[in-house]
Amino acid sequence: MSDIAHPPYASLTPDLILDALDSVGLRGDGRLLALNSYENRVYQAYLENGSSIVAKFYRPLRWSDEQILEEHTFV
Repeated sequence: MSDIAHPPYASLTPDLILDALDSVGLRGDGRLLALNSYENRVYQAYLENGSSIVAKFYRPLRWSDEQILEEHTFV
């Protein structure tokens, strides 16, 4: 049996993405579109109210909280 670790995003399923959105008050309608990103996982998620948002999941252990906050300030 191999000791190879699971890839960083192996557990990032559509259900988990929708649950993450729901946890911050955003109700997804189930449609997710994967967007291009080299290091992270980025999705356009369509919401029940007819709008859409972009949700970004950072690669584990790659970014510090400070770096993420700096990126959010820049955007």
